[in-house]
Amino acid sequence: MSDLFNQAVNAATSAANTAVNTATSLANQATTLATNAANSETAANVTAQAKTLGAQGVSAAGSLAGQAHAQAHAFAPGIVPAPGTGTTTAGGEVDTRGDLSPTDEVGKAKFEKLFEQRAAADELQEKGILKGKPGDALAGKKAELQKAITKDALDKEIAQRPPPDELVKKGILQPGDAPLHQ
Repeated sequence: MSDLFNQAVNAATSAANTAVNTATSLANQATTLATNAANSETAANVTAQAKTLGAQGVSAAGSLAGQAHAQAHAFAPGIVPAPGTGTTTAGGEVDTRGDLSPTDEVGKAKFEKLFEQRAAADELQEKGILKGKPGDALAGKKAELQKAITKDALDKEIAQRPPPDELVKKGILQPGDAPLHQ
């Protein structure tokens, strides 16, 4: 399965690189034309050509990205959704609604099973995964602040501890047990 996935990734990467290179080339041509337009009496003609090249670059990049998507789907249909299956709107824009709810019965059953198996909030708190009560947006920041306060207190105490030779003089450490003072 991972070999299939790697093939899909390679195909998508190759197509994406081709799209980027094509778009970059067309953008460079458009820039050259725009520069010429600034220095030329035929500015309107050159500007129109630059706009056409820019539109061609966008179209080529979109087309190549679509081809990459189709190739990735062909290599791994269970992982990569088929082109045009709800990832874009009718106008070609990306669907940002974020609705990831399963639509088929198998997906719904899998979702229900996973939902039933999830750990309770109390278990997650005991394991240290969930800080505070569910819905407490500041719980993580409180935990980070407490950790920083504890660290500062320990650093302060360590900085104030007596050196090993003083502990030997007081009889707390034996001369052989004391680390060499550096």
